[in-house]
Amino acid sequence: MRLAALALLGFLSLVGCSGVCDEESVEALAPVTGPWLGQQPPGAAPTLFLATALAERDTAWTPDGKQLFYSLWERNHGVILSRSEGPEGWSAPVFASFSGEYSDLEPFITTDGAWLYFISKRPMPGETDPGDWNLWRIPSAGAGWDRPEPLPEPINDENKEFYPSLTTSGDLYFTSDRPGGLGGDDIWWAEWAGDAWAEPENLGPAVNSPGPEFNSLIAPDGSWLIFGTARDGDVGGGDMHIAFRGPNSEFLPAVNMGEPVNSAALDYCPALSPDGSIFFFSSSRIPAGTPEPTTLAELEALMAGSGNGRDSIWWVDASVVERLRPALEVTAD
Repeated sequence: MRLAALALLGFLSLVGCSGVCDEESVEALAPVTGPWLGQQPPGAAPTLFLATALAERDTAWTPDGKQLFYSLWERNHGVILSRSEGPEGWSAPVFASFSGEYSDLEPFITTDGAWLYFISKRPMPGETDPGDWNLWRIPSAGAGWDRPEPLPEPINDENKEFYPSLTTSGDLYFTSDRPGGLGGDDIWWAEWAGDAWAEPENLGPAVNSPGPEFNSLIAPDGSWLIFGTARDGDVGGGDMHIAFRGPNSEFLPAVNMGEPVNSAALDYCPALSPDGSIFFFSSSRIPAGTPEPTTLAELEALMAGSGNGRDSIWWVDASVVERLRPALEVTAD
């Protein structure tokens, strides 16, 4: 029942039904077809991509754009959902084949589609009880996915690890509260040596601060890093910042991505489309034009549908990233 309810809710929201539909109208709805769940790509201003009454976050696509993974965070528990495009259109959302028993979040698919990375509280090998957040990955197996495996030491340790992101060469970027940081959660990276990752290194003060940093996305070529943080002067309750590589391959000091990417709400969970043309992120902002309820019935209807102020997935043309580069170079000078 829970799977069916989630599937129906997600399907209705994406085809334009705001949560109050009778059975006849549901049966009459056509399947969603076409790229990007049948939606036209966004422009220079962020718009809603996927929103229901639930809290959606994180975005990962297979390289062909025909399978989407994203997370739900409900009741202090995470689950990864998937949707696939077939001959008759996009499937309704279901729990991913590897998710549901334990708390899982933050899928990331490598550019070659060979691996899907995610975080999980599932027991580590040889253990029976759920643990803290660790990084896991699962290899592609033809039309599906194989069995998950945890990343080895020194990537996973006794501390928490979050939000994996990799370059095309295999370098890994992630969030951790391990010792050696500048304060709170920091962004770390580990170079891929061809058969193993090197010891993780803190990215230092160009990226990290005494406050929290979280949920980083590294460009496929490693030329920039986008991450969430909360700092003085931010637009809202947690903003995305970007750090570009300098002439000596070092990260230059990060800058706030500003409006309209950031808002007065929490904005985080950056991701790219497989072709790099679209920038996805999660936000708790309320869509412009959402009316304020004037009755209890209107409030209940608003909270039962999208636009209720819970996390949703937004998208915007990825040119917003490159437009920040000249401003950063001026700041760095």
